Amino acid sequence: MKPELLSEPLLEFGNDRLSEDPKQGITIGGFFSTSSHTHRSELHYALIGTSFGLEKTTEWIESFSDLVEATAKEIKMSSEAKIFDGEVIDESDEDGLLFRGDFEDEIEDFSTEGQIKYEQNKRLNPDFPGFSSETVFRCSFVNDETNNRTIKQSKVESILVDNDLTDFDRIVRICDLYKDAYIDLLTTSLSLPNLCFIVIPARVFKDLSSIPFKGNSFFNLRRYLKAQLITLPGSIPVQIILEDTVLGKKKSLQDLSMQAWNFVVANYYKNGGTPWTLTLKDKHTCFIGISFHKVLNADTNLVRSSIAQAFNYEGKGIVFIGKSFKWDSNFHNTPAPHLTYNYAEDLIKSVIERYKRFNNNILPNRVVIHKTTDFWSSSQHAEYAEVEGLKDGIRKVLGDDVTIDLVTIKTSIIKLLRREGRYPVVRGTMLPLDQYTGVLYTTGYIPYYETYPGLHIPHPLEISIFEGESTLKRVCEEILALTKLNFNNCNFFDSLPITLRFAQKVGEIVQYADDDSVLPDKYFFYM
Repeated sequence: MKPELLSEPLLEFGNDRLSEDPKQGITIGGFFSTSSHTHRSELHYALIGTSFGLEKTTEWIESFSDLVEATAKEIKMSSEAKIFDGEVIDESDEDGLLFRGDFEDEIEDFSTEGQIKYEQNKRLNPDFPGFSSETVFRCSFVNDETNNRTIKQSKVESILVDNDLTDFDRIVRICDLYKDAYIDLLTTSLSLPNLCFIVIPARVFKDLSSIPFKGNSFFNLRRYLKAQLITLPGSIPVQIILEDTVLGKKKSLQDLSMQAWNFVVANYYKNGGTPWTLTLKDKHTCFIGISFHKVLNADTNLVRSSIAQAFNYEGKGIVFIGKSFKWDSNFHNTPAPHLTYNYAEDLIKSVIERYKRFNNNILPNRVVIHKTTDFWSSSQHAEYAEVEGLKDGIRKVLGDDVTIDLVTIKTSIIKLLRREGRYPVVRGTMLPLDQYTGVLYTTGYIPYYETYPGLHIPHPLEISIFEGESTLKRVCEEILALTKLNFNNCNFFDSLPITLRFAQKVGEIVQYADDDSVLPDKYFFYM
């Protein structure tokens, strides 16, 4: 089989503008929502932090209302995520892994040999036009200061220096300060904001961001705090901001223009807006990702849980957390978890039902499942007939005429090399191995940028169609398109489709939630 280069997917923005690059598309057309009657002209936010943190964060956000010129600082996108034994591992996650292991990656300099000065790439790092009602965004941040809540610095310091407390106790007590302030905001605000920004002092993050917990796992301050906040009744989306970020002191900090692009896009989406959409011909496909994660509080390393995420072509998504179950890799001769018939049927039925309500009761006519492990059927493993469970569950909700594609996505062990040149293979390169299996590069050289903006040698994905009506090329084209729906930033691409990209983060956050808490199902709560 010969490699084939798939076309870079186009995105749709306001005023019917099309572009393969989110920043260019927004600059020429604005947000998609401006043309779909779902636009929000104001993003009302509250701040919770120390007096110093509130002041500096306010200045930082206000700086985005004007033009922010890009500098000649070299831009590299840390977007590499891999799939190991059914789990999504985000190697670029600055918080580190919950369950750490030896996941060292190759790092190579793809810049021009002997280059002394970085040549500014205005396509990769364009100026930020300013976030206000007068610019192409037609939107602005609004802060009602009566909604801000101040955490006393003296209380934070007293917890940090108390020698009678363990680091675990310190995390819990500091998070309780923020939780109490957040509850006060939810219960006493006369006009509840759309978003809440939590500002973490530099020393708190330096000392307590991640501490050893139960053997080879780690307890994460930000994951714990977010879980405590988003599970409260009447919660609003939160974003945790580090004090060093707004002060410009954070290690490997992005260019200010890039900070503005990413911050604005993420919070516009969290407020219910649609920055851009896919230009897929089929607007009635439901894309569902199923992945797995280890359970933090388990007494053994055998407990797993499933995560299902469903998205439409606009990138609107929901999250469903499956029940915990035991998986013994030695007994089953594989570390990759699988589902019983009943588990698979119940999981997919719940996801489709919620998706239907979420999607304005519009039923999909096609369901595509992206799974991080192989599909097992009753003919292979009678006890783990997940194929039949998934198909029966979908048809019980959507009827027998629905089209179903079952697709496995893994990190590939096969790598392609270019015969000449210093750059890696082009993003979108697909190598069919047979009719139903192929290798797809979702990262790589970007012709639009005329460079490769990554930090690591690209790792391709192995795409396998277990069953379905769609061709391998169509499935790969859709996966490539879905890598452009990560609204947590304004990047050109991501390494995984949005159906799987945040599985690790979602899985970690939900583990810090109390057993009797109600988890929100909107995807943006976990961003």
